[in-house]
Amino acid sequence: MQLGFAMLCAGSVRAKNTMNIMLTNVLDAAAGGLFYYTFGFALACGSPSNGFIGQHFFGLSKFSSPSFDYVTTTLAGYTAALTTLFGKRLLAGHWNVTDVCNGLLGGFAAITGGCSVVDPWAAVLCGFVSAWVLIGCNKLAEKLHYDDPLEATQLHGGCGSWGIIFTALFAKEAYVNEVYPGQPGRPYGLFMGGGARLLAAHIVQILVIVAWLLRISAEEEMAGMDMTSHGGLAYVYTDHEDEVKKQLGVV
Repeated sequence: MQLGFAMLCAGSVRAKNTMNIMLTNVLDAAAGGLFYYTFGFALACGSPSNGFIGQHFFGLSKFSSPSFDYVTTTLAGYTAALTTLFGKRLLAGHWNVTDVCNGLLGGFAAITGGCSVVDPWAAVLCGFVSAWVLIGCNKLAEKLHYDDPLEATQLHGGCGSWGIIFTALFAKEAYVNEVYPGQPGRPYGLFMGGGARLLAAHIVQILVIVAWLLRISAEEEMAGMDMTSHGGLAYVYTDHEDEVKKQLGVV
């Protein structure tokens, strides 16, 4: 529905105002999704005391099935999108639809590991923090001047690392046992009373992933992974590919 509104609105304004009107639709979709899972689901589907409006499950507080992973994912993503939008507005002084998109993806990256073992309120917290992690990593990228135009390191590396830590802090024992039946005694979140075992394991996981990335040599970094791992460049406008192949000894 929002996509249809976006196309209609974009066609009704001058070209110079298209980004402004598109941002409105993105914001509507994010806010609408967040408020639906906080209030709308309860009003539409909560246990009613009458035949017209539900009065339970606000914030999905009683929703205990692991199938709610789609809910926690949506909550984290939309919260991150809105937080990134307003956070960057405060820091940069203007609105940018790209910030919303990257914030949304950052929230999704952060919640993926724990979407089935955390409460909805924790998913909102996950999305909120992931937005600031993304903003902070972008600031760091600007200072270090490393080449990452897609913000992949900031988004998947930064927000993904926060997601690993987040799961180790907020994983709930009941949900962990539900997702992994027949395996009693599995560790769960530190803040949920599960001790630091899971957190320690997840920190080791992050360190192993970072160490694994360092396997790429400086020459491969300069040539690009498209060339060294996939046999060619995606876009070739000059004879650069042949030169790189000769340097690497690739036939």
